Amino acid sequence: MKSTWLTAAVLWWGATAVHAQQSPELRIESVDGEVSQAEVSLARGYAAVGVELFEELGWTVVEQDDEVVVSILNEITVRLRLGTPFFTWDGIVLQLADAPYRDGSDAFVPLQLLSDFLPRRLPDLYEFDGNGLVLQVGEPTAGDEVQADAEAEEQPVYGPSEYDGVRVVVIDAGHGGADPGALGVGGVREKDVSLRIALELARILRAEPKMEVHLIREDDRFVDLWDRGEIATNLKGERYGLFLSIHGNSFPEQRSTRGFETYFLSEARTEHERRVSAIENAPLRLGGQAANADAEPDLRFILGELRNLDHQHWSALLAEMAQEELDDFHPGPNRGVKQGVLAVLTNALMPSVLVEIGYLSNADESRLMSERAFQTEAADALARSVVRFFERYPPGRGSDR
Repeated sequence: MKSTWLTAAVLWWGATAVHAQQSPELRIESVDGEVSQAEVSLARGYAAVGVELFEELGWTVVEQDDEVVVSILNEITVRLRLGTPFFTWDGIVLQLADAPYRDGSDAFVPLQLLSDFLPRRLPDLYEFDGNGLVLQVGEPTAGDEVQADAEAEEQPVYGPSEYDGVRVVVIDAGHGGADPGALGVGGVREKDVSLRIALELARILRAEPKMEVHLIREDDRFVDLWDRGEIATNLKGERYGLFLSIHGNSFPEQRSTRGFETYFLSEARTEHERRVSAIENAPLRLGGQAANADAEPDLRFILGELRNLDHQHWSALLAEMAQEELDDFHPGPNRGVKQGVLAVLTNALMPSVLVEIGYLSNADESRLMSERAFQTEAADALARSVVRFFERYPPGRGSDR
């Protein structure tokens, strides 16, 4: 391949007191000595760069509303959406550790896209040295064949589903019975909010053709966390289906926190994800049980099996769709797709998510979540996400695995 090699070196300031207040800097060098620099933003707590940097690297950048599309030689197209870590690479759904965002009129993408995904998917064009924080970038000329690595061929293609059989939806209203879940202002209980939304969601989805809907609980009773996923798996049987668990969040130490987020089963990456996982797994401690990925070899095995069966990819897609639909009506901030070790999801061997519909510890959001109109809108949004999801799942014969 005919290429002009560049070196993009990330110089991390802050090692000394002199540089402690300065932002990191991305330094781009060409072999002929030409040098340019770009600031690396840490405004969201992780390294990100402005999307215009891709233009310097030979990519075409198009921004429209909350979508950013970068492409090169009309052969590789990467589509990112602000506020979600999921993006598509030529139609393949992938995930960043953090989400792209907009600051004023400028769009930023995590530096990980440059340091991780480009070298892995275009190894003939990019090479990254983690020790030296150096990215070697080749500029392809017209006619060069740009090839992604073999990983791209192993990812599922999320095209329209050709399946025409019954799809099973198992809805889980969080907590119940002696376990009230989180408590909100004025005595609002998580178990009540989740049950009302679950009942309304079931009513809506039962009107859909070829959709079989089940509820883990239809009244105020306690169901063991480990049993819920197993019940869902047995109800689904050999058919295609999904599991959706509805909850309310809480953060009493920071009562200003509000918004909605959706989890799928995987190792927690952040302190926030670990905190929410601990809250949702709290009923296990009543019986001396635990849900810890490091301490539970069976759970590590389950996570591995979910990856092998491709349920994690589909769960992540379902979570993203739930966030998108909730974002259309929810007044709180979209807190994005999260992941964690959640006991309620572990035995559900199908695409599965846990939706945190809002923060009961926030006075305004707690009152909102107790209103019937909000509960109906939340159920409508989740129903739309389920219908959209089944337009893609299960994959049709044209999907490439």
